[in-house]
Amino acid sequence: MLDSEPMVMFLSLYRALPNVTSSPMNRWLSGAIVTILLASAAGYPIEHPVAAPGGCGAVRLGETTVATLRNAPLVTLSANGAPVTLVLDTGAEGTILTPAVAQRIGAQHPRIEFQRQLRGIAGTLQTSEAELRTFTVGGVAIPWRRVRVAPVNVASVFSGPLDGVLGADSLSSFDVDLDLPGHRMILYEKQTCPAAAPAWAEPYDRISAGRSMGDHLFFPVRLDGRRTDAFVDTGSQFTVLSSRAALALGVSETVLAHDRVATVRGAAAEQLAARVHRFLQLEIGAETIRNPEIIVTDVRLSDADLVLGIDFLRARRIWFSYGSQQIFIMRRA
Repeated sequence: MLDSEPMVMFLSLYRALPNVTSSPMNRWLSGAIVTILLASAAGYPIEHPVAAPGGCGAVRLGETTVATLRNAPLVTLSANGAPVTLVLDTGAEGTILTPAVAQRIGAQHPRIEFQRQLRGIAGTLQTSEAELRTFTVGGVAIPWRRVRVAPVNVASVFSGPLDGVLGADSLSSFDVDLDLPGHRMILYEKQTCPAAAPAWAEPYDRISAGRSMGDHLFFPVRLDGRRTDAFVDTGSQFTVLSSRAALALGVSETVLAHDRVATVRGAAAEQLAARVHRFLQLEIGAETIRNPEIIVTDVRLSDADLVLGIDFLRARRIWFSYGSQQIFIMRRA
């Protein structure tokens, strides 16, 4: 059963406006923050790296520890030579630092800066940009060193300060082997060929994906027998379905009225009402999950209707191949 405390999820989607010039430009982040407590699970065996030319082959670059706090994956990076702790968030298009952290590490305003706003589920925050001299994770340099700066509201999730969010603009430079049961993330050179594969000896499922403008790898799943598009969001503590998709499945407001109430809290401290609904089954690749409990709320996503959160990921090892637009999920014993 789910915990009755508030749930926190962070969804990050940017929508760029046209006419990109040196004059200020607005881009939008659609975000939501929701919390839940869930247990961690046992790890998996060590991978077996392989190398091959031509955009194929897993060439290992480095590894870092992933700590899980209140069901949110946290990684420590080096920014301008100083340690920063960020939420690992595949659902966020951009990497974000809080203003206090940006000042502490000496992040510089770029010569040409694009004005941006961070839009939550029902509110907005003004943001700025900053450039880093160095930005590394697990000893691996992140090519893109321009980050967003915004006072993201996560106070209800963590007892201490959080430095920001590590988003897909940074992660998509690599193949990412996320081993949450083993508390680690391994970075590989980006594979670009259709025959790309993970460096695993264990069996796995291969899922072809599309890649959205926000760097989401979205792919088809089946919920109660109906196809819907989904993406994996490590910044979401729970799996979330849009109200629109729920209605298409026959889950009306009348049906939801009998389900347990939940509250979705946004990046700008706003809130959305939600319900926790039990579906019959969720099919992802070759795996079928029986009787999944999923948050249903009025989130509006441009590339999917289902967000797979940490409740799905916590006991699974998953490989994101941004270059080949594939996801690999290690089969569970």
